[in-house]
Amino acid sequence: MRIAYVTVHVAPEIMQGGVGKKIKSQISIWREQGHEATLFSLTPVQIPFPEARQFIFDSQVNLLKREINRSAELKRMLTSIRAYQPDVVYLRFGLYSYPLHWLFKIAPVVLETNSNDVEEYRKRGIFFYWINRLTRNLLFDSACGLVVPSRELAVMLAPDGKKPVCVISNGIDLKEVETLPPANNQSPAITLVGSPGMDWHGVDKLIKLAELYPDLIVNIVGYSKNDFNGETIPVNVYLHGFLNQKELQKILSKTDVACGTLALHRKRMEEASPLKVREALAYGIPVIIAYRDTDLHDVNLDFILRIPNTEKNMIENAQRIRQFAYAMMGKRVPIEAVAPYLDQRAKEKTRLAFFQEIIAIDKSK
Repeated sequence: MRIAYVTVHVAPEIMQGGVGKKIKSQISIWREQGHEATLFSLTPVQIPFPEARQFIFDSQVNLLKREINRSAELKRMLTSIRAYQPDVVYLRFGLYSYPLHWLFKIAPVVLETNSNDVEEYRKRGIFFYWINRLTRNLLFDSACGLVVPSRELAVMLAPDGKKPVCVISNGIDLKEVETLPPANNQSPAITLVGSPGMDWHGVDKLIKLAELYPDLIVNIVGYSKNDFNGETIPVNVYLHGFLNQKELQKILSKTDVACGTLALHRKRMEEASPLKVREALAYGIPVIIAYRDTDLHDVNLDFILRIPNTEKNMIENAQRIRQFAYAMMGKRVPIEAVAPYLDQRAKEKTRLAFFQEIIAIDKSK
């Protein structure tokens, strides 16, 4: 197969983090399996994907001019995709820009979406909420199939069962990750990787935990002081801003416990498979999970602490969390205990098989 991987509206810092790492790994595995794959990305700045075809628009202008620039580059990207002659297009869901709907005339499109987009854009403000509500069906209705990371999303986005849906939870390429040596801290260190403006990550909850227990070391990656509007941050909370993979690994090497998403309920969701949890486990770091994990829900390990998906989950379970953090000091998760649930190579075989199914359905029409 010849696969065009398409991204629009993915922030550069996100592409430089776990999402970008996932995309690189996916494309690499597809190529290893004998397929041709290229990333086509509409972006405001150059991203670290040397083999990608990048279409860069000027975003340092007023809103109208920015959208005109974005649309012009999108047209160029669509022309390039058409010339590539893909057998299938894999589109990562993003806010619609004109004329993205042209993409569906090039080849069968499989749409990947990783969240409840209606609730997510509601939290980004009324403008983005209504733009998404008014245009999202241009993408969902035109897609030949959907890929989602949870059974909950499959039911939510395709309740009538008429459109092919494949549930593939997030994974990690275990060949690219080695277990980190145990941290050697005097007090337990808890780390959360998040992004400003995404309150379902629950950064505020972790800060309240730090206020309650000054003996805990709390690392928050992705946030800086400017993201808290002058709010006083406890002295035991360390804000690291956005980090590249090498810098993040350095923080994780000093981490005893990593947090998954702590407030998924704010998006009216119960199930997820965050990349940050898979990466932490692959490095051997015990984790706190506050939702139903698609892969790990029934896995019984002392290295996983589960708490409810509620607004007060961190405060109501604060003592359990502190005890867990102390119990995990100097320990690492045996990779063989979690590898079967995390292996991205197995997940990509499922994804490729779904692509072939979609291509066959399209040819039969």
